[in-house]
Amino acid sequence: MRAVLILLATLVFISGVSGFNAGEVEESALSGFKQILDLWRSENYDGLYARLTHPPNRGWDYFASRIVYASRIPACCWEQLQKVTSVATGPDQAVINATVGMEVEGVGTRFVTRDFVLKRIDGEWKLPMQDILYLSDYNQQRIPRKIYEREIGHSF
Repeated sequence: MRAVLILLATLVFISGVSGFNAGEVEESALSGFKQILDLWRSENYDGLYARLTHPPNRGWDYFASRIVYASRIPACCWEQLQKVTSVATGPDQAVINATVGMEVEGVGTRFVTRDFVLKRIDGEWKLPMQDILYLSDYNQQRIPRKIYEREIGHSF
């Protein structure tokens, strides 16, 4: 408990010194996180990919070859996010702990609780690609959701 209080006091001190408003960062990050989940739910994979950070050797082809085999997608409405807490760790970074509802085809909604570290890059909140692939529970033995081809000349 004491460690948590020290961490909170440190974060409050840092936010006061660096001049950022932790509440605004937390609210903005949560809004960005919801947008990312909505892009995924609507199968807007180009938009989703643009809101992800990824290692240089794990580009579009890697992402697309896995996301089409997703066995789960974010649930709709009130099931999508529950028990949400957000902590700003800097002016452009936040940690969101949330229970995310994931629809499993033919089974119903399953819930996953974990921390998500979001970073604001060029004004947009981004999530690590691996977090989405983990939540998707991709299985390359299933029939793909769709064969996804990008437009020629479209790059990230």
